[in-house]
Formats: sequence, structure tokens, C-alpha cells
Amino acid sequence: MDFFENYLEKLINFAKSDERFTAICCAGSAITEELDKYSDLDIVLITENNVVFPPEEMKQFADQIGDLLVGFTGEHVGESRLLICLYNSPLLHVDLKFIRIQDFHDRVENPKILFDRYNQIPAIYKSTNAIWPSIHFQWVEDRFWVWIHYVATKLGRGELFEAIDFLSFIRNQVLGPMFHLKYKKNPRGVRKLDFLLSKSDLESLKSTVPVYEFDSIFCSILASIQLYRELRDLLVSNINKHGTAEKESVQYLKDLKQKS
Repeated sequence: MDFFENYLEKLINFAKSDERFTAICCAGSAITEELDKYSDLDIVLITENNVVFPPEEMKQFADQIGDLLVGFTGEHVGESRLLICLYNSPLLHVDLKFIRIQDFHDRVENPKILFDRYNQIPAIYKSTNAIWPSIHFQWVEDRFWVWIHYVATKLGRGELFEAIDFLSFIRNQVLGPMFHLKYKKNPRGVRKLDFLLSKSDLESLKSTVPVYEFDSIFCSILASIQLYRELRDLLVSNINKHGTAEKESVQYLKDLKQKS
């Protein structure tokens, strides 16, 4: 698409003229050629080992590329090297990650190379592996039934917004990643599950999305429990299941229904 190409052309030209940058790569959907008009651009700006961009310099660089409306660093997602940008004309979301080449050895994927001043990136790809963080199933099992009790207490108290929000957390942190693994994909929350899941799996996941109503939330919690059990049994067999915690938290939820 022209607006992506125009932005990338300007970005590459500015980076080529700045000796601090050794390479530029494009991550995310660009790797699999799945960019569409709704996509963000995920750019990795690779610098010399001794070059670190402070936030103000990150923003100054981004401001050169186009009509930058706003840019802010990504501490809220645990990444201070990330500058999240919104450009105008056209409106475009771009994530710029400024990373030293020595740190690029540790990565979750192999971004598409757009510019490589010294032809270093292919050698890095050859000598190191990109590792996408997977799910620690025991970690999830150790927490899941506590989470179920938590969301049940909020439903019982009438904090329906909190209960709805927490079900979203469970979908994003547990059910979505497990579905991705079922389909042999990297566990990326609920990203693109709309297109990935079979009709029956999509219906199962949709049943975990409630409306602002006690009965709807109650049913969505039960659906989340059932879906977790099914995916857990499908994907893993060697974890310590917390049977008593499971039984008691589910019974607590069911008791709420009888009292309502």
C-alpha cells in the first residue's frame, strides 16, 4: 500500500543518513506479507552497540519521518525502548523500537530486513534463534482457580464491570494463547482468532463474552471454565492439577446462582 511504502521510504532515507543506525527491520504482519489497510507498522531500528536513544531523541527522530501527532514510550507494556507513534496524512500507527545490535540477538521473531548497512542481520539470524514466549501451563493452573473465585466474588457483589473486564483478562492471558497453540501458532493473546478458529471453536470462545447482566456473566464464567478444561486436557498432560481448588471455586460460583 502506498502510504506504508511512502513512510518506509522516508524512514530508510533518514536512517541511512544517520551513522548511528546499522539496520532497519519490519516486524509483525510484514514478515508474513499480511499487511492490510488496518495494520500498524512495527519497525525495529537497530543501532551501534554503544548507541542508546533517550526518549526525547526517539521522538525527534520520529518527527522527521512525517506529520507526527503524538509519540510516547512503551513503559506500560514493559518496553522503554519503544516509541508508539500516531502520524497524520494519512492516519497511521507506527511502533518504533530502538535497539542496540548486541540486544537484537534476543528476539521473538525474525523481522523483514529493509536496510542493513554492514550486512550483519543475516549472520545474526543464522547464529541465533528467535524464540516466541510460550505458555507455562503450570503457572496458569496454579492461578486459574484463584482467578475464577475472584471473578465470582465480583459477580456476587454486583461489580459487573469488573467481572466483565476480568473475563477479558482470562481470554487474553489464557484461553486465547491456548487456542493459538492448538492451531500451531505463536500464542498472541486473542489476536486474529476471529479468522483462525473453526466455527465450533469460535462459538466456544464467543460464549465467554458476556453482556452487562448477572446471568450472562455467570454463563460466561462457566463457559470459560469449560473451555480451559478442554484446552488444558488437549495441550498438556504433565501438570499438577489443583483438583480441590477447582471443585471449590466452581461450587462457589454455582452457589451464587442459587442465591441470586
